[in-house]
Amino acid sequence: MLLQYKESKLMPDYDWDLDYASGDFRHWEPNPSSPELAALITAGLIGKNAKILDAGCGGGLDTIFMAQCGFSAVGVDLSKKALEIAKAREGKVHVKVDWLLGSVFDLPIESQTIDLVMDRGLFHLVEDVDRPKYSSEMYRVLSPMGCLLIRGASKDTGQERFNPITDEAIGKFFPKSNWKRGSVVPIPLFSPAGVIDARIVILKKFATVKK
Repeated sequence: MLLQYKESKLMPDYDWDLDYASGDFRHWEPNPSSPELAALITAGLIGKNAKILDAGCGGGLDTIFMAQCGFSAVGVDLSKKALEIAKAREGKVHVKVDWLLGSVFDLPIESQTIDLVMDRGLFHLVEDVDRPKYSSEMYRVLSPMGCLLIRGASKDTGQERFNPITDEAIGKFFPKSNWKRGSVVPIPLFSPAGVIDARIVILKKFATVKK
């Protein structure tokens, strides 16, 4: 089922549906699945019954990979065409994924129901003015001690307009009062234009203690 969403601030002048309809989206798709996800699984760092959210899932390759690994997977994207591609791929491998049409600033997901959010290439498109809303939505949907994985470009490449992921940005928009964060580590991103310098970090939501 595809749910409707409020108007997103994420690159509002950009037509994501056009890219997906034309096939001009392969350069930002993981091929094969993102290795950091395989590493988390093989290290046993994701619980067997975990519910996974792929934020900005696009064509759904990573979302489907997580479903194939036995997790409850949810993919959210603001492009209806991207979700149509994802659903078609899902049907070919016989797994079950919940695909939701929605904005990262107003996720169509109940609070505290997600154990891991995967963001590979979304946060680096969010402007500073909107990053607090992104952070608060991630905090809202994550279960106590749930984790957020962010991977994205560490600089504006000129050809692609990125808002860099840096140690300073993570510290600013994910305060220590709400999040325990690991190291912000260099990682390469591969595209037809070449290798993009990037960063990856995992943040854990502090459990809310009710008095």
